Amino acid sequence: MEPLDTLAAVGEVMSWVGLGAGIPLLVIAGMIAIAEGRWEAAEVAVVDRAGIATARWFCAGNFHERPLSAREHAAEGWHDGFVSVRDPSHVRLSPPVARRLFATLGAVFIAVGLVGFIISMIPAFL
Repeated sequence: MEPLDTLAAVGEVMSWVGLGAGIPLLVIAGMIAIAEGRWEAAEVAVVDRAGIATARWFCAGNFHERPLSAREHAAEGWHDGFVSVRDPSHVRLSPPVARRLFATLGAVFIAVGLVGFIISMIPAFL
């Protein structure tokens, strides 16, 4: 087997793996985006109410508050939070990362697949 044919075979494998993994990851990212909706930045105040850390924020013309869960660690004071556009009573103190993770991985795999496809096409033009 000539080196050019070997390169083409490697490129074909890269294209199958890249596109085969990238497309489903982008579909998953799209489904997460549809399920979660958009999140907008908002100022969130964390206060201590009877020993329980409570988040307070003002959004969509209403005042909202909820106690922080055990996983959410935040000192008292003002924090940058994220409020759901669909339901302003939902707030996060950390940005949503699942959609961004799947979209980034999907884009990287798609790029690898496209590079592999281009490499596999080299013998056709030489």
